[in-house]
Amino acid sequence: MKFSKSVVASLVGIATLAGTMQGVYAADGLPSEGNSKAVVSFIAGTGPVAPIDPTDPMNPLLPPKPTDPTDPPTGNTGSLTLDYVSSVEFGTNDISNKTEVYSAKSKKPFIQVSDRRGTGEGWTVTAKASKFSNGSNETLLGAVLTFKNGSVISNSLGGSPNPTQTVTLNTDGSTISPVVSASPGNGLGTWLTSWLGLNPDVNDGALNNNVTLTIPAGSATVGNHETTITWTLTDAPGV
Repeated sequence: MKFSKSVVASLVGIATLAGTMQGVYAADGLPSEGNSKAVVSFIAGTGPVAPIDPTDPMNPLLPPKPTDPTDPPTGNTGSLTLDYVSSVEFGTNDISNKTEVYSAKSKKPFIQVSDRRGTGEGWTVTAKASKFSNGSNETLLGAVLTFKNGSVISNSLGGSPNPTQTVTLNTDGSTISPVVSASPGNGLGTWLTSWLGLNPDVNDGALNNNVTLTIPAGSATVGNHETTITWTLTDAPGV
């Protein structure tokens, strides 16, 4: 019986000492820390990118607002893509006996580029315009398309590309003009370059003075005329 009492006394003594040690540690106020990690990997995106709204880049372009362009997406795939390009309309006008400058009826023309390479190498967009045609013959000799006061917008937080403030397209089918470019480290994600008219979401019939067509005197003929603008995206970085 004495042996049993001795064991009990020893256990009680150990428990009391442990409680005393815990109290001392807590009183030190020292932190008790451990480290863990969060890990993620990425590869370059390759699928087509849907167009977004040039006045509200957090939302898609479709369904369109009354002034939105109605061109279909390019459907281009890859990690560096030209996703969307807009047509421009200049309506029906009286033939003049002098050189005239016509403003576009299109209020929200834009192009969209997506860089999902994840390398920050930069890129450049250029454009050229074909000769005007009435479907049978070359027409509107000397006509010039101008896109001015271009602005860039994105749903990305990265560095922005630089738009050319005045893009002049001679409708000769060969002259290439710079449109927008991203220097190394900029232009990642999806970026829109747009030439918006006043109140671009309001269908008020106002013309867009940032997109114009100059027709030299004596060049206009009766009928419909059309030129094709070819926009080209390359992986050459801007400066």
